[in-house]
Amino acid sequence: MSRYPLILLLSAAVLGLTGCQGKNQHEIPPLQVELVTPQVQDMTHYIGYLGTVTPVQTVTVIPQTSGLLQSISFTQGAMVSKGQLLFTIDPAQTQAALAQAQAKLAADQATARYNRNLVEQERPLAEKDFITRQSFDQAVSQAQAASAQVAEDQAAVQQARINLSYTRIVAPISGRIGLAQVKAGNLVVANQTPLTTINEISPITINFSVPQAELGAARQAQKQDSLLPVTEENGGNTLAQGKLTFIDNTVSASTATISLQATVPNTDLKLWPGQYVQVQMPVQHVENALVLPVGAVQQGSSGPFVYAIDQGKASDKPVQVLWETGSQAVISGIPRTTQVIFPLPARIYPGAAVQVQDKAYSHAHSGKAS
Repeated sequence: MSRYPLILLLSAAVLGLTGCQGKNQHEIPPLQVELVTPQVQDMTHYIGYLGTVTPVQTVTVIPQTSGLLQSISFTQGAMVSKGQLLFTIDPAQTQAALAQAQAKLAADQATARYNRNLVEQERPLAEKDFITRQSFDQAVSQAQAASAQVAEDQAAVQQARINLSYTRIVAPISGRIGLAQVKAGNLVVANQTPLTTINEISPITINFSVPQAELGAARQAQKQDSLLPVTEENGGNTLAQGKLTFIDNTVSASTATISLQATVPNTDLKLWPGQYVQVQMPVQHVENALVLPVGAVQQGSSGPFVYAIDQGKASDKPVQVLWETGSQAVISGIPRTTQVIFPLPARIYPGAAVQVQDKAYSHAHSGKAS
C-alpha cells in the first residue's frame, strides 16, 4: 500500500474528530430554572409620612397660694397619677388665717343667736303695744344683720380652707412629670411661679401632613377606623399602631398639604413627645392582588416584565407594578396561574433555552400585607 493514501486517511480522521469537537463546544445547554406562581391575597398600600409625637395635653403646675416651698414629693421624670401629692407649701400662715376666720364665725354666731332670741322675746310685747313698733323693727333688723354676718363669716372660713388646701399641690392629670423648677426652701408666688410640667403621653398623638391628593384616602381611613402603623423615622421598626382622629378643615395654600393627627394608645410608652416617626397611611387597597418577589420583576425598554416558559424557552410577559413593599411586588397584567421564573439565572434573556429543575420545588412567598 502506498504511503500517501495512508497519510490522507489519517488526516481525514483527524479533521473529522476536530469537526465533531467544535460542534459540541457550540451547543449551550438549557438554563436550569425554578418556577413560582403569584400569591393571591388582599393587599393594602401604605405610604409613610413624617410626623411629630405630641402629648395629648401639657399642664404647667403653678401654685395658687404664696408661701415657702416646704417639700417635693415626686421623682423627677417619673409617671404620676391624677391627685398625687407633688409639692407642699408651708401651711402655717393659711392655718392661722383659717383659725382666725373660725373664731370670728363663732363670735358672730353668738351675736346672731342673741339677736334672734331678743326678737322672739319682744314679739309678744310688740303685739300688745308694750313696746313701740320702731323698737321691735330695730331688733328684727339687728337679727337679720347678724345672720348676714354669720353667712359672710362662713364664706370666709370656706375660703380659708380652700387656701389651706392650696398648700398641698397635687397632679391635675396623669402623665410623665418633668423637672422641678423650684427647690424646697424657695418662696413661691400664687399664680406666677411655675413649679413643673406634666405631659399626658398615654394615649399620645402624632401630627403629620399629607399632600392634598391623599385627602380622599385620609377621609376613608378615618371613616373605616383603619389602623395606621407607626414606624421609626427612617421607616424601620414598627413602634405602635394608631388611628386617624383629626383631619384639618383647610388645605394649606402654600404647601398644598393638609394637617392630620393620629392617636396612639402608647401603653408601652415607646413614643415620646418631640420624637420624629413615620405614620404609615393606607392609600390603596386591592383585593385578590397578585404578589411576586421583587426580584422576579424586570425592567425593560417597554416597561416591567416577568419571565415565563413558552415551549422550552424564556418568554417575557409584560406586567404592571402597582407598588412594591419590602421584598414583595404587587402586580397585574398576567393570569394568576402564570408560572414565573424565579430566581433568575444570570444569563437569562428572551428566547433562551430553559429547563425546569428536576427536583420537586415549591415556593411560598408569605408576608404581611402592606
